[in-house]
Amino acid sequence: MPARPVHSGSAVSAGTSADKRGESKASTATLVTQSGGKALASRSADYSHLDWVPREQLSAAQLAETGPYCAGAYVEPKRPGMGDTTPMSEAPLFVSAKASRYEQEQQVATLAGDVVLRQSSLQVEADEARLLQAENRGELIGNVRLRDDGALVVGDRAELQLDNGEAKIDNAEYVLHKGHVRGSALYAKREETAIIRLKDGTYTSCEPGSNAWHLKGNNVTLNPATGFGTATNVTLRVKDFPVFYTPYIHFPIDDRRQSGFLPPSISSSGNNGLTLQTPYYFNLAPNYDATLYPTYMSDRGLLTEGEMRYLTKSSEGQLGAGYISDSNDDRKLQSESKQQRWLYSWQHKQGLDSRLLAEVDYTDISDPYYFQDLSTDLGIDNTTYVNQRGTLTYRGDGYTARLNAHAYELANITDITPYNRLPQITLDGALPFHPGGLDFSYGSELVRFDRDLRSGLFSDENGITTPWYDTNLQGLARANGNRLHLEPAASLPLDWSWGFVKPQVKFLQTNYDLSLDQQGKNTLLAEQEFSSSQSRSLAMYSVDSGLYFDRNTQWFGKDFRQTLEPRLFYLYVPEEDQTDIPVFDSGEYTFNYASLFRENRFSGKDRIGDENKLSLGVTNRWIESNGFERQRFSIGQAFYFKDRKVQLPGIEASTRVDAQSSVSPYALEYLYRFNRDWRLSADFNWDPDTHRTRSGSTMFHYQPEDNPNKIINAGYRYRNDTVRFDQSTGSWVVGGGDFGTPGTPNFIKDYYKVSQHDFSVIWPIVPQWSAISRWQYDYGRNRTLEAFAGFEYDSCCWKLRVVNRYWIDYDEVSLNPSLNDQADSGIFLQIVLKGLGGVTGNKVETFLDQGIQGYREREDQAF
Repeated sequence: MPARPVHSGSAVSAGTSADKRGESKASTATLVTQSGGKALASRSADYSHLDWVPREQLSAAQLAETGPYCAGAYVEPKRPGMGDTTPMSEAPLFVSAKASRYEQEQQVATLAGDVVLRQSSLQVEADEARLLQAENRGELIGNVRLRDDGALVVGDRAELQLDNGEAKIDNAEYVLHKGHVRGSALYAKREETAIIRLKDGTYTSCEPGSNAWHLKGNNVTLNPATGFGTATNVTLRVKDFPVFYTPYIHFPIDDRRQSGFLPPSISSSGNNGLTLQTPYYFNLAPNYDATLYPTYMSDRGLLTEGEMRYLTKSSEGQLGAGYISDSNDDRKLQSESKQQRWLYSWQHKQGLDSRLLAEVDYTDISDPYYFQDLSTDLGIDNTTYVNQRGTLTYRGDGYTARLNAHAYELANITDITPYNRLPQITLDGALPFHPGGLDFSYGSELVRFDRDLRSGLFSDENGITTPWYDTNLQGLARANGNRLHLEPAASLPLDWSWGFVKPQVKFLQTNYDLSLDQQGKNTLLAEQEFSSSQSRSLAMYSVDSGLYFDRNTQWFGKDFRQTLEPRLFYLYVPEEDQTDIPVFDSGEYTFNYASLFRENRFSGKDRIGDENKLSLGVTNRWIESNGFERQRFSIGQAFYFKDRKVQLPGIEASTRVDAQSSVSPYALEYLYRFNRDWRLSADFNWDPDTHRTRSGSTMFHYQPEDNPNKIINAGYRYRNDTVRFDQSTGSWVVGGGDFGTPGTPNFIKDYYKVSQHDFSVIWPIVPQWSAISRWQYDYGRNRTLEAFAGFEYDSCCWKLRVVNRYWIDYDEVSLNPSLNDQADSGIFLQIVLKGLGGVTGNKVETFLDQGIQGYREREDQAF
């Protein structure tokens, strides 16, 4: 093939010289001592030949993309041709040098002094060069630098094919800027496709001069186009000592998703024995992928779980499944235990058109102990029950219609079987006309509640039988039925810059069509009477109003806008006897500041609380001139003009002090931001009749925006006013935290009472070393719920965590909760090689993320 002409009007032209390859080599670099001090390259070493820029010379934007413990970064210099996508066969060749000689007979051009060859995005620099035009080949000698978009290879000598960009560089070093990785090789070959092949090559994300870790392989291939590399006969070396060997490895060279092994996890426990998980990720296409989670447990066998995620123009979703033939027989005497254990799930969202949305959230499990024995990696968060739901939602102009089928499957044995909604149809919206400024809205629901209660006896791990908690249900608690609810409303919202008033009237009509088994009919409460047809009609009146006052003020020399926002809310709901209506989905809200302005103190539709109250609240804010809210304080109380007689089944208003009180507890909420890093939040509810605290919490959180590695959380929670359903007795209970009946074997004092402190911290103690700890303590039962302490070492290219953890593990072996709480402990190790991934201990991140507020933000902002 004839050589393409050399541009610039002559064989060579003078050009701007590029940086020379530095003479200083890795021998001038220093590493810290074996005790784990700061593993940074010596700042006196010059690695500019690798585009290395010391930290003090980086711009603010470059610093933001650089790890906090890195002494610098690889910065690709701006140059002509960057980003040029012209094919090499079509791109002209530009040449420049300080001196040149051309031999016409041999068709050889000799170049000397800052030689630069550029073609498309490829640029090659050297001290000297010989261009053999007849062979379309170039020979480059001295300080060779080959640049392509995002890649740099330097060496002593190189051969370059001028027609396609193929090159071979001897005694090579390379840098991939986007991946923050580097390495060396006996020689490096650049293919026409820009793939780089290394002979006896190395790979590391450590900065120049550091050998904290690196891969060394006979044949290493780096593909910048796909973002991954491969190597054969590979050893992982730490400080030049081999610690691991593999005949083949596939690894990422930038932050794109790549197929390959994810960080393995190794642990040991009395429940599962030695556990080894080696997940593998399949990057199948840009819009779908899959992950396989093979997990070997010495006491159980091989658990195989996998998931597949997909994304299309109109849908997204995830499929998951798991299976194990469980060889552990600890539960062989327990009811509903299985040896062949499985799980499958499907989460899906589909936009059928611009208004119609379909959703599926369906999970099924072999037995209720699956999540207790086998931790899953399929993203199923709620392990109390699993959803089996399908929904169609249509959003029209001013209204929303929804068709929902929702079943639940319990993932435990101690909860009462929940009601399924098969189906549930809702229609909510507002009318488009507003005569006289009135707003007309409506809500409606038609739903079928149904469940199959468990009967017979439960057998525990010792073969001892007791009745299922479902058998404790009595009377209307055993009913199934249909419910039709209509809720039209009219309001007149009046809004001004200084306040608002919103009077509103609602009409609530609810009809029931019920069925009840014989046991329910035989065990009705004394005040209950069963009728298959029930209805309830009542009107609800409310007036919500508020004012807004503000003024400019100064505090500690700063300008603030101080606001005062009083709010007045009146609600009247007449008493309607609802004793003969079952409770399908209702419960009583816990009291807080928001309760003062609720229309109904019950959730769901089965109870509409009678009210004649006036709620008064006031909020005070301090807002800086830049919009930063420094402080917010709210306090309020409700004044009742009649007792609240509507209660949940079995609860008598005449014996409930707070149902007869003329005032509610004082409700307080407080937020103070010392600055953008420090925050204190609190809520407090104090009952003036009983002169005691109903509930409250205080939480202190510290995490600087410019240094999220520092985290302090300290808090306390208290609650002893919950209205709950006690499954052990089959009745509703007001307050008190006890489980069961005093004097019975299953009784547990303060089981439901919340009185806990929670303290957690991640704090740098010396550069690169951080302490990690958490302590969560339950004062109600005088026990530590979770405590862990450890340390983290973080360098530019690797991270180590060692954590000693103690926790209460919930494992259901009986219907008696006191037998299901078991203490466990363990030491967890996590090693992450940045640029390669985790070596082990990926599970450590799970309990750190769940236990320490701010941990995820810290990791997301890490390099």
